[in-house]
Amino acid sequence: MEDVLPESVMLDVLSRLPVEAIIRFKRVCRKWRDLVSDPYFVRLHLSRSCEALMINKYCIGTQGRLDWVEMMEHEDKYHLHPLKSLICVRGPPFSFVGSVNGLICCYCPYFFVYILNPVLEEYVILPKLPFINEIYSYGFGVSAAGKYKVILCNRAASFQNKVYGTDHTLVHTIGTNQWKVLEQTPNHTMGPGVFLNSHVYWLGDGQVYGFDLNTETFELFPSPGRHYRKSKLGVLKGRLSQTIFGSLGLEVWVMNGRTWYKERTIRENISPVILESLPLCLIDGLKGTSILIVHDEATNKLLAYCLNTNATLYLNCKAGYFRIMTYRPSFVKLHNFQRVNFTYDKVTKHHCYFF
Repeated sequence: MEDVLPESVMLDVLSRLPVEAIIRFKRVCRKWRDLVSDPYFVRLHLSRSCEALMINKYCIGTQGRLDWVEMMEHEDKYHLHPLKSLICVRGPPFSFVGSVNGLICCYCPYFFVYILNPVLEEYVILPKLPFINEIYSYGFGVSAAGKYKVILCNRAASFQNKVYGTDHTLVHTIGTNQWKVLEQTPNHTMGPGVFLNSHVYWLGDGQVYGFDLNTETFELFPSPGRHYRKSKLGVLKGRLSQTIFGSLGLEVWVMNGRTWYKERTIRENISPVILESLPLCLIDGLKGTSILIVHDEATNKLLAYCLNTNATLYLNCKAGYFRIMTYRPSFVKLHNFQRVNFTYDKVTKHHCYFF
């Protein structure tokens, strides 16, 4: 009789494989498909999943494109390893709201918000927005109780002494059928927030704004400085970070509790091209390294800078317009949240298709 591995051992082995291999194994037989869908496997795989990048390339009047890539390291050199691409074929250009546990939240201005899992090739469209005001800040995260929430912040606009709209924040908990309206919103913040430990953070007006997903309230945090040229919030080794273009160079700060300490200063003699570039995001590399991704506006290319070795490398990515964020792939199924009448389907049918 052939020896059969215990199911726990099978799950442990599968969880250590590359995502592409796991997807192929799902097609082998129903038992393997069920193993990959097991909640224990989903949690185990997510705990071991390596951080990757999601790049949104777009040009006005053309189809948008999502590229899911991994950062590969070899002898202090880095390159992008493409895993999968999506071509967006419907609707206006979208913005990244955020990514949590392998789920990506996207916002199409004035239209809709949807959640996408590129690994499983499925998405859900959230309930219709109660307002059509332009959204200036947005975020996506999960509370300590495991509730996934989307935050959209709007500020009143004024023109010729007339005020249009009102300040408000929309909060949606995935699995419910409505948006909650909060009569508060952070000032002078724009773009996607950074999620960390049940909070979403934005940078604005010389301060760091935090939204507590547990209590659904805003908090103010100190900032390491008021120099915000080329400044960007991020996560470095599990802590909130901020890159600031200061007098000595590009500084990387990390928050410990409510205080900041300087992790690294990138000076002219270390990497002059980095000082001339726009910081985009920080990513945890292999072997305990930390990699800063920047956009070299002179060449319109992406660069990777290793904070540990000072190695700099141009990445094989170039686009007229793009947005970028960190992404950790997972097998979290979106139908787990279908407690209300979501618009749910495979992305291949309506919104996007893969190739």
